[in-house]
Amino acid sequence: MARKKKHEEHENHERWLVSYADFITLLFAFFTSMYAMSSVNEGKFRVLSESLGIAFNPSLYASTKVHQGPSFVREQRPNLASEVNGGSNYEKIESALKDLAKGQKLTFVTEGHKITIRVSESTLFDAASDELLPEALPVLDEVAAVLKDLPSQIRIEGHTDNIPVNTARFPSNWDLSSARAIKILKYFVAGHRFDPRKLSALGYGEYRPIDSNDTPSGRLKNRRVDITITDSTGYE
Repeated sequence: MARKKKHEEHENHERWLVSYADFITLLFAFFTSMYAMSSVNEGKFRVLSESLGIAFNPSLYASTKVHQGPSFVREQRPNLASEVNGGSNYEKIESALKDLAKGQKLTFVTEGHKITIRVSESTLFDAASDELLPEALPVLDEVAAVLKDLPSQIRIEGHTDNIPVNTARFPSNWDLSSARAIKILKYFVAGHRFDPRKLSALGYGEYRPIDSNDTPSGRLKNRRVDITITDSTGYE
């Protein structure tokens, strides 16, 4: 019986390609990871490198500037009054409302980062009421026309004297002063299409007087609405 011929086994000379491909893949992954880490942490690595250099060689401290982290010190900004007093915004407000100021229906106050248009209660409301008087509307219309296109934040503040108010609608001066400020805010939004994001309303009651409450004339000055214009960031 004839013996079967044994097939010859051929040696595979290309097995090295598998190992080589794995090696190249690992190298690619390694360098990709290193690049990503260096890109994300470049700033941190620089700070760490400088700090370690100073720690191991203190003599470098005098000549090496270490990168500082974020500061929590409030930014020093120029006063709004100094920015716009004599500038276009302040001149626009003063010029447009000078007739009302001459008629003693409002006054101007500049302080720090704000300009305040101060309107007496008697120009806007009856006593213990938040309903706008008919004669108040032309005054507010002129103020609104001047302020509407300014980029500034506008805060409307209600103030009273120290005589308590106690009605079903307004159990305290806080309620009355807040309601008055909100009433004017809504008038600006509904009647003049102010951007609501630029407006806010506050009621201070009797706690921010500008004169003594011991005299009728002082109490008259304290019953007011302040329309405050601040810079675009709301700084004061």
